Formats: sequence, C-alpha cells, structure tokens
Amino acid sequence: MQKTAKEFKAWEREKRLIPKMIKMYCRGKHGCRGEVCAECRKLTDYALFRLEKCPFKKNKQFCSFCKVHCYKPDMRERIKEVMKYSGPRMILSHPLFAFKHVFQMIAYKRKLKKEAGKKQC
Repeated sequence: MQKTAKEFKAWEREKRLIPKMIKMYCRGKHGCRGEVCAECRKLTDYALFRLEKCPFKKNKQFCSFCKVHCYKPDMRERIKEVMKYSGPRMILSHPLFAFKHVFQMIAYKRKLKKEAGKKQC
C-alpha cells in the first residue's frame, strides 16, 4: 500500500498546487482577495477534472513534459498564462516545489537531447 501512495505522490501534490497557482494568478491579475473570480474558478475546476482523468497518474511528471495534451486549446492557453505568471512567484511561496520543478525540467531536456543524439547515429 505504501508503494502505491509513493507512486501517486506527484499527482496528489499537483492536485493541491494547481488551485494555489490559479489563486495567486487571480489575486495578481484580477485583484481578487480570498475567493477566486468565476473565470478562475472555472479554470480550477477544469484543471482538476483533467488531472483526475489523467492516464499517467502513476509516477506522474509535469504536464509540460507530456506528449498527450488533455486540455482543450483555449484552456491550455489559459493555464499556460497562469503558469507563466505564478511559476516565478512560486519561489517565494513554495520554494521546494519550484526548485524541484526547475531541476526536473533540466533533467528532462538533457534526456531529450541525449535521445536526439542517439537517433542521429
């Protein structure tokens, strides 16, 4: 049972973090204090719904690493805007998550570069 909990740890963390990032965005861009606006609430609900339906819950990586995009194009653009705004600000509110994300992104890009090098040979 403990192994299963570990396999879904990143997915669970993301379920808690997405609403925080959207709330940070809503506060900064829309000036909302406390509750998020209706538009951001809709985005939060949609993001959590898509995350719940994610076929890669087990040992999940960040959605930006994924080859399959679950979001509708307009919602994908909106969540990208939220991530672009909230991401740098996460260093102050959630520094461990922010730095872990940066390190995982670097490792992922190195892996892609290494795989591309192998395909050329």
